[in-house]
Amino acid sequence: MVEEDRITLAPTAIYGRSDEEQSGPRIWRRKTEEPPGKCLVYSLTIIVIIFALCLILSSIFLRISKPEIETRSISTRDLRFGGNSTNPYFNATLVSDISIRNSNFGAFEFEDSSLRVVYADHGVVGETKIAGRRVEAHKTVRITDVVVEIGSFRLLNTKDLDSDLRLGFLELRSVAEVRGRIKVLGRRRWKVSVMSCTMRLNLTGRFIQNLLCE
Repeated sequence: MVEEDRITLAPTAIYGRSDEEQSGPRIWRRKTEEPPGKCLVYSLTIIVIIFALCLILSSIFLRISKPEIETRSISTRDLRFGGNSTNPYFNATLVSDISIRNSNFGAFEFEDSSLRVVYADHGVVGETKIAGRRVEAHKTVRITDVVVEIGSFRLLNTKDLDSDLRLGFLELRSVAEVRGRIKVLGRRRWKVSVMSCTMRLNLTGRFIQNLLCE
């Protein structure tokens, strides 16, 4: 017998047709694009936030308030008083310690000012000058040894003075008006600060009591 040659052929790979769908699930991804309307909303929101921040910062930094002036303490010296019912008198020297507080973000420069002392409602009994100076931002300046000479000789009417001298008390009031300008971020504003302090001069003890500043 003729031996037949046997050729073993390797199994051929079976390829599916191109038009056949591949097995397994197919994932579809859609390209996302922001609509033009949303971009406009985002832009407007950012603009509103920036505008609000600018308003807040301007209200903080550009707000200009009046500096605060007050008398911290007053001492007396060379006190003399007496006379009779027809010619009562008093003389004294008051030495004041004054503070000026600037709470603004800019320096406060004020001009020369005056400090007046008033006896009850009868008139001015003394006056002196407060030299102008500069108060830096968020600083407090103390002006010490502000001397003012007071005396009844300035009064045109000495009514009730004799009775007050007998009681041993004089009701006084010190008044000062400080006028200056504040510069913040290129802006200059004029401000006027007024101080009004009431006090009682104790003639027997020769000291000031009940000092109260508004």
